[in-house]
Amino acid sequence: MATRYDALLQPMELGPLHLKNRIVKSGQWFLYAEPDGSCGDRIVAWYEGLAKHGPGMITIEESIVEYPWGASQVPHVRLDDDQFIPGLTRLAAAVHAHGVPVVVQITHAGPAYSSKVGGGQPKAPSSINPPSEPGLFEIAREMTHEEVLEVIELWAQAALRCHKAGFDGVELHMAHYALGNAFLSKRQNKRADEFGTQTMENRTRFGSMLIRRVRELCGPAFVIGVRLSNKEWGDPDGTTNEEACEIARRFEAEGIDYVQSSSYGYNAFALCAFPDLVIYPEPPPEAKEFAARIDHGGALVPETGQVKRAVNVPVSAVGRLSFAEADKAIREGLCDFVAFGRQFMADPEFPQKLIEGREDEIRPCTRCLHCLHVMFTYQPVACRCNPFAGNELTRVIEPAATPKKVMVVGAGPAGLEAARIASLRGHRVSIWDADKELGGATRMAAFVKGEENDHLTEYIAWFDRMLKKQGVERHLGKEVTAAVVAAEKPDVVILAPGAEAVEPALPVTKGAHVQTTEEQRRQAATALSWFGSKLTSAATKIFLPGGRRVVVVGSDLPGVEAATFLAKRGKEVVVVDEAPAPFAGVDIQWLLKLAFPGGYFERKGIRVQPGITITEISADGVTIQAPDGTRETIPCDSVLVVNRHRKNDGLAKALAGTVPEIHVIGDAMNDELGYVANATHSAAEVTLRI
Repeated sequence: MATRYDALLQPMELGPLHLKNRIVKSGQWFLYAEPDGSCGDRIVAWYEGLAKHGPGMITIEESIVEYPWGASQVPHVRLDDDQFIPGLTRLAAAVHAHGVPVVVQITHAGPAYSSKVGGGQPKAPSSINPPSEPGLFEIAREMTHEEVLEVIELWAQAALRCHKAGFDGVELHMAHYALGNAFLSKRQNKRADEFGTQTMENRTRFGSMLIRRVRELCGPAFVIGVRLSNKEWGDPDGTTNEEACEIARRFEAEGIDYVQSSSYGYNAFALCAFPDLVIYPEPPPEAKEFAARIDHGGALVPETGQVKRAVNVPVSAVGRLSFAEADKAIREGLCDFVAFGRQFMADPEFPQKLIEGREDEIRPCTRCLHCLHVMFTYQPVACRCNPFAGNELTRVIEPAATPKKVMVVGAGPAGLEAARIASLRGHRVSIWDADKELGGATRMAAFVKGEENDHLTEYIAWFDRMLKKQGVERHLGKEVTAAVVAAEKPDVVILAPGAEAVEPALPVTKGAHVQTTEEQRRQAATALSWFGSKLTSAATKIFLPGGRRVVVVGSDLPGVEAATFLAKRGKEVVVVDEAPAPFAGVDIQWLLKLAFPGGYFERKGIRVQPGITITEISADGVTIQAPDGTRETIPCDSVLVVNRHRKNDGLAKALAGTVPEIHVIGDAMNDELGYVANATHSAAEVTLRI
């Protein structure tokens, strides 16, 4: 079948392996292993679920060769002992059952090891201060010569266990933060012995010895790939693209079968393997060229193209690539195949849907990186938009025992996901909302946050298409009351009206220019309906009332996003809050970009003052009192007050006893906002029980 993506869906040979297409699951880390690092039911179900839907190859997530020193967090998949071979064998067999080749990405955390795992100090080629990722990494100690040789053997023995378990190969992780790249990077490796960076031969010695040893143990038919940083951005001692090409050539000479080409960076380019993190909330001046590549061919693709030209083995690209960008990169000879990560979480079925010409049914990855936030909290990774990812054993859409008439009230993400799931289970579903459009609070969120890093409009458009295909009735622009519900006579009512906005009681005097976020939402509603979030947002960059100096009252996620919105438009912003701890609800990866030293708030001069008491809001400014009694008046032209929220259960109470089943989901459930993640996951939990 001819498709838009003939190059991406074309088969290829990878060493001894035949790939039925060029879509590969990347070695993204999920924390689905058992607490002891073995492969149990959950991780097997996850990867088997991916294999069912037609990828060309699957790369099992970062798996460690030494414990605890090789682990950055737990639970990693462990390869350091034969006791783990039975679980690994089961995992390989589950993927192979669907005709999909599978390799394991094997790694050693090195400088990324955390003492929280097992105490002690990380070990690395050199002890550098500050570490490569300040604020995240601890100061490492330099490995002895004997330890370097020991780790090479540990790594090779881990590869042999993968071979014994039935995997088709391994991908040696020598990129990013891990130990392999630390040896290759002049920024991180200051050794004076033969594993230093004095010459390219020394620089690649660790990797070359490892490749040779793996080949010796595992034989010629075992695939060996290497994940490399095709460039280290943001530091004069970082690996250049030319050096990365030479490294790739040397590893090819040692007998590797492919290169997985990624990137790494420092300072403004920290965590640039996720290009989204470089451009949030807006790219710094030194990253303008990098940022311009995003959604225009791929941020990491040009350097990958140079690696491709340098070697004769297949090379894969990665890094926030759309299907069109991936296909184009292959057609233009910039890579041979493409590794996808987050898109597999958003929709594990996407390869099959592409093959069958059903692209419109693919749930998009919104690029929000909530999955990274969850990983940073040491929890099994969850997708904000797909509540089924990683829950293959506990959340299964099956036909309902008794089809029912289901009325969903609220057309935000919670209501939309509930309607979608209920319809798939065979219920007769209608969705209702007072607004005339789908999306609920996401329309305002897309306007305020922007869609460079959160494709909310695309996400809601997917719901729009799916509910139409599934025949879900729509009743938009209609206020739902108890009388409306009584007239409909549903068997089940699912209430997803969103939270109820509450205006904080504040000491505002006459003449103060104060507005709440709820007032702004109502004012923006018409423009958003007519022009959409992108055009409306662009217009506010030309003109935005409220004066030059703005105080934002509220330091949680809505307040932080409001402050960022204003700063992008040239406003001078101060954030104040009576809450003692700021940034509630802000995902960790965005917090790193906003509030860490050198972050966006510091660059923009945004002051955050939590734990204060507001004593007066006047025409002159906002007067605050610190815990020690010190008073200060912050001069401003206007004040933006972030509404608080409480659960919205009024209709549920009114319906009590009149409907057989009533369920409240999403932000209407609690007095604290749960945002999109809570919306979709609570919708799944409830709707699967109906």
